[in-house]
Amino acid sequence: MNNLNSSEVIQIKAHMAGTVVDMNHSLRPGMHVREGDELLTLERMKLFCTVLAPCTGVVTAVMAGFGSRVLEGEILLEMEVQGR
Repeated sequence: MNNLNSSEVIQIKAHMAGTVVDMNHSLRPGMHVREGDELLTLERMKLFCTVLAPCTGVVTAVMAGFGSRVLEGEILLEMEVQGR
């Protein structure tokens, strides 16, 4: 994601429908993350998908919690891009 501007808020969406089976214990608004940090893991029929931070920034909102069932394309969290 090289074309992101500083202070831009982005949405991180589910790549597949499933259940949130693991979350970074620190995941909450205000958390600083670096590109590639593991945020949460989705599971569907024994298929696991780890959601990584696409860039460095600050989490501004978390919409999915541990045990939540989400649909493909559903917003999991939002973050403000930093350092671009």
